[in-house]
Order: sequence, then structure tokens, then C-alpha cells
Amino acid sequence: MNSVRVVSKKCIAVLLALVLIASAGVLSYAADGFRYTHDPLENPSAVKDIIADENAVYGYRPSDTGSLKIYADADWSDPDIVASGRTERVAYHKSIESMYDILREMREHGKNVEEIARAVSTRRNAIRLEAYVGDPEGLAEVKARNLEKYGHEEGPLPEELYEKYGSWERVIEKAFSTNAGMDACLGLYDDYYFLYVAQGDVPADVTITVPEGVLCGIGNTAEFKPEIETNALSYSVRYESADPETASIDENGTVRGLRFGETGVRCIVTDAGGNEHFSEWCEVVVGPNILVWIERILISLAKWFATLFE
Repeated sequence: MNSVRVVSKKCIAVLLALVLIASAGVLSYAADGFRYTHDPLENPSAVKDIIADENAVYGYRPSDTGSLKIYADADWSDPDIVASGRTERVAYHKSIESMYDILREMREHGKNVEEIARAVSTRRNAIRLEAYVGDPEGLAEVKARNLEKYGHEEGPLPEELYEKYGSWERVIEKAFSTNAGMDACLGLYDDYYFLYVAQGDVPADVTITVPEGVLCGIGNTAEFKPEIETNALSYSVRYESADPETASIDENGTVRGLRFGETGVRCIVTDAGGNEHFSEWCEVVVGPNILVWIERILISLAKWFATLFE
């Protein structure tokens, strides 16, 4: 039976995301012929909130039906207006760094994932409201929407977020998420693309390199260790055998030879959006233990000789 190993990198994901946010620069304007490297219209979350508009500074403006409809009437072709919104948006992204301070301090004090999720999600609600300092009308509108949607002005409660996303780890991830549509309208979509990958809004890029082969003895084990390169900030990994009766593989990638013969094993990476990325099959040969011992001795000798010439 194949086992599943879930590689949890939630806190690492948050750390990496915030480091990248802190280093994201402000792009110079390129209203004429501006193009994103990544197309916002390939992001389902962004598509709900934006319309392509060649007159807009960055080629997109909020739609009047999405979550950004309160901004739909602004003049998105005016470089000064867009520049002002862009500056505020960058500041908003940087404000999220305060959530990392909370995360780091709580981890240092041994707080569990639920406690951390509650703290950062509460802080995220506060940041959303703080963005309207000096704009009482906008603040009133946000509170009214929260009241209508959640039953309270401050935004979703941690319990509601847990019920929605199914785990406290996912609540932490979502606390550091961003509105891709607004970023697209303000020229920041490429800067924060890694966050849309982390949120699962767009598929991650995943490359899995498998060993040339695995030789395993009857009743003994060998390690299957593929190399994973990805821009995903969190993902899960599982392994499977083409013929579990010849060779099984567990959640750690440990292959066990069960009968003489050949089969294959592979690695499957699932990103935050549920997209599966499959490796090539790696050939597994289950043979006499003496052959395995000889191979391992030869490999060890080869490594030893290599050190003599370093």
C-alpha cells in the first residue's frame, strides 16, 4: 500500500513570502506597451475582479461587479491617480511584515499552530482597517461590508476562517494572501506573483528529477530520493509504486524489495491549488542481496578514490 507524506512548509512559506515582500521594489511606469511577465487573466481570482483596458496605465482596471467594484469609477488611465494607489498598495504589502514579527515571536515562545493562526488572522483584519486611516467614508464602507458578510465589523473571526479553509496552517497562509486583481491594476502583479502561487490561485512550476535507477534486495530497503525544484512555497509529496507486490514504497521514499523482478516508483507533488505534478517513473530492480552489497561496495570505493584526487 502506498503511503502519503505531507511536507508541511507553512511557516517557511510565510517567512519566504515576507522576505520577498520586503525586497519587492517599485517598478517604474511603462504605460505605453507595458506587459506583465505573468498574465493576470490566467489567474481565476484576478479575473473575477478586473477588466482588460488598453487605456489603463497597467492595462487593467477593476470591474464593477467584483470585490473591487468600489474602485471601478476611478480614472485608471490617469498616471498620477494610479501612482498614488500604487504607493499605498506597496505600503499595505509592507505592513504585513508586522504579522511576521508576531509569527516569529510566537514560534520562539513555543506557541502552537492554532494560536499563531488566531493571532496573525486577527492582525490581518486590523491591517485592513488601518489602511483606511484618514478615510472615514472608506472605513465605514469596509465595516459595513464586514458586518453584512460576517456579522461583525472587524472581519472574519479565526473560527470562521478555520471552518472555511479546513486547517490552521491554511488560515496562516491565507492571512498573508493578497488581492491579485488590485495588484494587476497597480502594476504589481509580477512583484507578488509568488504569493498567488502560495495561495493556490495559479499552478506552481515544479520540476522533479529522479535517480537513474534503484537496486534493492529481497526483504531489504533502498532510498528513492528525487530532487524537487519549485516556486511553490508549500506543497505535499507522495510516492507510489507501479507494482507494490514487487517493491513497495513508504511515505519517506523508502523502497522495500518484496520479490524478484522490475517495477517503477515515482513522486507526485501537489501544490497549494491542488494541482498534481508527476515525476518520470524510476526503474526499480529487485535482485539477490549479494548484488546489492557488491554495488554498494563499488559505489563506496568509487567515492573514496574520488576524494584522493580532490
